[in-house]
Amino acid sequence: MIIVTGGAGFIGSAFVKRLNTLGIKNILIVDNLGVSDKWQNLNNIQFNDFINKNDIFSLFNKSPLVLKEISAIVHMGACSSTTERDVNYLMANNFQCSKDYWSLCAEHSIPFIYASSAATYGNGELGYSDTLDIISKLKPINPYGYSKQVFDLWALSARRRPPFWAGLKFFNVFGPNEYHKGSMMSLVCKAVPQILETGSLKLFKSHKEGIAHGEQKRDFVYIKDVVDVLMHFYSLPVAGIQSGIYNLGTGQARSFGDLGRATFKALQVKENIEWIDMPLEMRGQYQYFTEADLSRLRNQGRYTKPFLNLENAVDDYVKNYLISSNKYL
Repeated sequence: MIIVTGGAGFIGSAFVKRLNTLGIKNILIVDNLGVSDKWQNLNNIQFNDFINKNDIFSLFNKSPLVLKEISAIVHMGACSSTTERDVNYLMANNFQCSKDYWSLCAEHSIPFIYASSAATYGNGELGYSDTLDIISKLKPINPYGYSKQVFDLWALSARRRPPFWAGLKFFNVFGPNEYHKGSMMSLVCKAVPQILETGSLKLFKSHKEGIAHGEQKRDFVYIKDVVDVLMHFYSLPVAGIQSGIYNLGTGQARSFGDLGRATFKALQVKENIEWIDMPLEMRGQYQYFTEADLSRLRNQGRYTKPFLNLENAVDDYVKNYLISSNKYL
């Protein structure tokens, strides 16, 4: 049995869908559905059981034999909002919960894959290398990034470890199954209904000297590529692969302007971009540039598959999902 936390969420449900295509259905999904539309991600996937995230460790205590059935824990569950200000909430969800899963996997020799984030890199003054000497010096600029950073550091210093573990620093992931994320949805997901309704797209102005409007750059990575990497680490053994923390992006920063233009092109609508001021509360915590250094993923992680370029990924997302009768993977 595979446990996927956050299995009803964006990345978790996409991973479960991929497992299903391989005939794998013995999956326990751990999540908190709440009042959002996240439950709709479950419609197109198959799994053996579902349990609320608050009840999972009670299950282990009541039924310890369940632990012997677990082949891996893929921990995608977290508060992923970069604008969340309740630090106690973030630390409980993103730090303490991750520690609990880690300790369980270490004690029972269960492989463990978890979600870290590029938000740990802060303003990028130290670059985007996932080597140990850089990770230990990172200074995130928002509470979400901090909650991910402290767990990365804890994992790297832990004496007891799972037999294999990988922490994946997700960059800007976009694609099908993100529809429940509200303000945290990708620009493409927000842009399509806006363009179809108004014929235009609103993008934030740059408030940093030397960077033109729309030239803020991020490493945008498509969900299908993210799932490929997750499957690579899940499908061990791979000769020479090392446990550790790995960047998961394309390795190529692209501008928000590029992303907007690709969306207009996929919709076959004439480009019309309006520049609006960024909210004041965001300006001090805004990353103007991110770009994954993929050296460790390629070398120590032994991942060799190329990533989709931005235009092809946006075209697939728009045409096959966002304006399709079935938006889900």
